[in-house]
Formats: sequence, C-alpha cells, structure tokens
Amino acid sequence: MHASKTGEFTHLKCRRPKNKLTNREYYMLIASLLYTVDKIANTVGHYDAYFKKDHIDDDFFMKPIDPINSDEISIFREDVNLLAKKLKADVVYIDPPYNSRQYSRFYHVLETLTKWDKPKLYGVALKPGPENMSDYCRTNAKYKFAELIKDINARYLVVSYNNTYDSKSNSSRNKITLREIEKVLQMRGKTKVFEKNYRHFNTGNTNFNNHKEYLFVTKVNHE
Repeated sequence: MHASKTGEFTHLKCRRPKNKLTNREYYMLIASLLYTVDKIANTVGHYDAYFKKDHIDDDFFMKPIDPINSDEISIFREDVNLLAKKLKADVVYIDPPYNSRQYSRFYHVLETLTKWDKPKLYGVALKPGPENMSDYCRTNAKYKFAELIKDINARYLVVSYNNTYDSKSNSSRNKITLREIEKVLQMRGKTKVFEKNYRHFNTGNTNFNNHKEYLFVTKVNHE
C-alpha cells in the first residue's frame, strides 16, 4: 500500500488534537478509511503478503460508512473465553479461526491504520512483530473451544466451521475435527448439523476438494 494513499488519514490524525472532531466523528472516519483502503489494497483480500507488481488504482475516494443507529448494540474487545463468563444471551454465533493462520498476521495493515503506531516491520512481507496470537490457531484449539462452550450462558449456540482437513498447505488444515465440535456441543444440548457446498478462497498455493461449510445448531439444555 502506497504511503500517498493514506495521506488523508495522516491529516486526520493531525486534526484531532485540535478538537475539530468528536470521538464519534473520528471513529466513523476511521471505519470509512478501512473500508476504502481494503478496496484498493495491493493484496489478494488479506494482508499476509502483497503483489510484487503494482495493482493499485490511482483513484482514492473515501466514502463515509452508513452507521447503524441503535442503543441495543454492545461491542467488546476482549478474550472471548473470558467474555463468555460474563454475558447472557438468547443466541450466540461462534465463527472461530479454522486453522493456524493467525488473524493478527493477516490484517495487521488495518490494525496499524487504526492505531497509527507505526511499528517496526520485519521480513519480505514487512509485518510487525507477533501479537494477539489466538489459541484457536494452535494445537490446543479443541480445549479452548470446549472451555468456551461450557461457559456460554445462552439458549441457542450456533457454530460455523469448515472441512479443510486435507489441504496441501499445513497452515490451512483445521485445528478441530467436526466430530470434536459436535461432541462438545452435544454436552450442552440437542445438536443438529447442516452443511453447504462452499467455494473456497484460494491464492493458488493450496488445493481443496469437496469444500463445505458446516453449521452446528444447539438448543441448550438448562435443566
């Protein structure tokens, strides 16, 4: 991503200390910026690496987002396994990482734009140092998942997962088996499993056959 493409963001950071923007206005502009740069970024959809050739369009137009106005929305930034112990809900939808690819390594550019901390970068792909590494991308993922499901206080649990177990790339292979997910959910209540054919995202380095998305729906037994 060219530095010139983030010029408006730099200007935005300079204006804020002068109290010309409210917090709400500022964060709306940050969100608008993230949506805009994602459309012109020199990448394949995530930020694990970038194209060697320049694929960026010259036009940069930051269109404001259309925010949802509601008093019924709460947003949390916290370890989900800790948050689950505090909340009560009717339905909880869970879409955990499927494999060893860490989200913080895939979307670090957007993180840097948001925080504007200008971290030191390393390697050919110019990434910052590792941070916020998820246990759901590691070998102990099934244990963290079981802990999460046990602590959730809800009437229904909905879990989304896929079946990339046979991927040629080790980093794309699932960390939890479908049977392990179903077994954990069945301990909380009656569970149904739905499947749907799914066109996978592929940059050419891996190969998926019979790719499916699985949806587990559990009616929690509170007796």
